[in-house]
Amino acid sequence: MTNNFSKSSLKHQIAQEIKKLIFEGKLEQGEKITELQVSKDLGVSRTSVREAMLLLELEGLLISEPYKETRVTSISKEEVIELLIPMRLQIETFALKKGFSTWGVDTKEQFKTILENMKKAIQYQDLSTFIELDIQLHELIVRSSDLENVIQIWESIVHRIRLHFLYQNSKSGILEKWFTEHEELVDVFVNGNSTEEAIAVLRKHIVDTNIPDVYLLD
Repeated sequence: MTNNFSKSSLKHQIAQEIKKLIFEGKLEQGEKITELQVSKDLGVSRTSVREAMLLLELEGLLISEPYKETRVTSISKEEVIELLIPMRLQIETFALKKGFSTWGVDTKEQFKTILENMKKAIQYQDLSTFIELDIQLHELIVRSSDLENVIQIWESIVHRIRLHFLYQNSKSGILEKWFTEHEELVDVFVNGNSTEEAIAVLRKHIVDTNIPDVYLLD
């Protein structure tokens, strides 16, 4: 197969192609993936594929062990319900409680910019970009607290959160609905004055955007 990839960002383009296979269910959770097969399918070198797969390992989408196979990472409904969502609620609401009253114009503009970029992603039905922006939005809540210990805890689970978003959202596929839910959240962040209201809306957002579709992880 002749490839149309540019050399300047080859590993990133290959990574996007592998992501697409995962999003579309052509590579399933736990499925084996090899450098040789990907290089043949895409018509690129194994070195470039190896670099792309390392990028996806850093994002938590692939997992490999020395001298063993590389596989698509798995995540379960049980992990999401019993671990990730409770942890997110604790981390994000605590960060919001500590940081909301200190947010200035710059922070609020960052939320608005992320939301605007989400809207653009919808126009192109770009699930991958939308999910990364979703991660950025919630990460901004955490980082704006300026609490290093909280940020470190967030960083330890963000790959699992991304994986959850990717698998669940690629199967439910309603970007407009997710945008509306984030739009309501950002409106309170930008225009609200009450920390208690912001926390309540954030709690509802985390639960309402995840629990209804979590069965899709089965």
